[in-house]
Amino acid sequence: MVRHAKIAVASLIVLFISGCQTVAPQQDTAISSQEAPVRYVKRQSTAAPEQAVKSVLLSLEEKQQAKDLWQLTRENMALPRSPDNEKVQARIKWYAKHDRYLDKVVVRASRYYHYILHEVLKRDMPAELALLPVIESSYDPMVKSPARAAGLWQFIPSTGDHFGLKRNWWYDGRRDVVASTDAALDYLEYLHRYFDNDWLLALAAYNAGEGTVGKAIKKNLKRGKATDFWNLDLPKETRAYIPKLLAISEIFRNPEAQGLSLSPLVDKPRFQIVETGGQIDLARAAEFAGVEIEQIYQLNPGFSRWATDPEGPHHLLIPIDKAPIFADRLAQIDGSERMSWARYEVRPGDTLGGIAQRFNTSVASVQSTNKIKGHLIRVGQSLLIPAALVDASAYALSVDQRAEKRLAGKAPSGKAKQIHAVASGESLWSISQLYGTTPKQIARWNEMGVKQTLGINQKLVVYVDAPRISDAMAKAHTVQSGDNLGAIAAKYSVSVTQLLEWNGLSIDSLLRPGQKLVVSATPNQS
Repeated sequence: MVRHAKIAVASLIVLFISGCQTVAPQQDTAISSQEAPVRYVKRQSTAAPEQAVKSVLLSLEEKQQAKDLWQLTRENMALPRSPDNEKVQARIKWYAKHDRYLDKVVVRASRYYHYILHEVLKRDMPAELALLPVIESSYDPMVKSPARAAGLWQFIPSTGDHFGLKRNWWYDGRRDVVASTDAALDYLEYLHRYFDNDWLLALAAYNAGEGTVGKAIKKNLKRGKATDFWNLDLPKETRAYIPKLLAISEIFRNPEAQGLSLSPLVDKPRFQIVETGGQIDLARAAEFAGVEIEQIYQLNPGFSRWATDPEGPHHLLIPIDKAPIFADRLAQIDGSERMSWARYEVRPGDTLGGIAQRFNTSVASVQSTNKIKGHLIRVGQSLLIPAALVDASAYALSVDQRAEKRLAGKAPSGKAKQIHAVASGESLWSISQLYGTTPKQIARWNEMGVKQTLGINQKLVVYVDAPRISDAMAKAHTVQSGDNLGAIAAKYSVSVTQLLEWNGLSIDSLLRPGQKLVVSATPNQS
């Protein structure tokens, strides 16, 4: 991590061990040589744990053992330098001044940097490319930009699709550390060839698109001007993008020149790829590995929900020291024990979509598990549903929980959350009139654009005046296994609509055993 030189190295080492907190990202991109040092070998769960660890710990030649990752980076830097360029100098000064930001970025990078740097070196690319995620995402794989770019390498959906990064309800390959790194380096290699082996043009195209850079080159050719990066008429963001990367590279090349020090980052793998053989609940994975579930998410940010994708990828990145015990425990259980399952009997009015949402799973998963073709189900039909092993709140880094946390921070005081299902013909304006608010406010509550097209049955969060029911006056019901909104409403002689309003729920909300529901505005007189 980066610090002003006067700060003790010991404190930096403590910070590395303790982990980090996420900070807001910047935007930015890099490559070099040497032998292929470490192979992240996918490990079958049935293999001998000790052998698998040895296969992952293939190291550099003995002379390189003493080097840390920063030294290895410096020795393989190959981008053209511009340390005296005004824009580069300005960015160097900014980063040097914001050393605490760099501290946090480097701590996050420490989880992934060994893997990414060695993948870069295997392809004989400049080592600076391993620093590109510093510019793109601040090395935070959970970051999503306003343009819907996601992951360490900030792929937009269309580019991710082009490079085979799978996206569905369960999984987003743009956030997958291994898959996205492979795709990003493929893309950069392609751009490097396309722009006649000019790395700065390739990196500019990574940011702005090859078409934008190509048009700028043609424009300069017609005018008889130079066609290198520094002379092209490119978007403002792209003109700043290359100086940011070159500035970061200069700082990591010689931190002492800026009054900074870089705590050594050991040249050893941080994780091992372990085959799971099928879908697994991430809480179960954390239990088998003996780590907190947050660690599983940090190494496997591609998984969006509470379990891995039932259709794959069927592997997990596990902390290197925990991989043997994880693989050993996984090999000893039956495949069905990787997940928790619930039996559900179809009731009148049920739909596959509603049932899937109730159990926080996907329609495809329910269909696949129960061999259902199409969407037809019948009353009384018994379904086997994959269900989360623990309470939803335990999956703190899942897409749902992260969104809920963000939205909770936007909730106005004195207001109650309500879910509005968009009807045909409705717009943000008409919905805002219905709830006495503004389109801009609804867009903010739902993290969407004011001009974004709404879909029929799309769920929107709106905040209304809180129901005037005090704790002393409200009668509560503790949800039991098998409860549903209809049955609870009938028991207390209230409507489902009232239950939804009093508890800030939607018709498809998942009820959890032990959950408290307000079921009446008058106290229980019995």
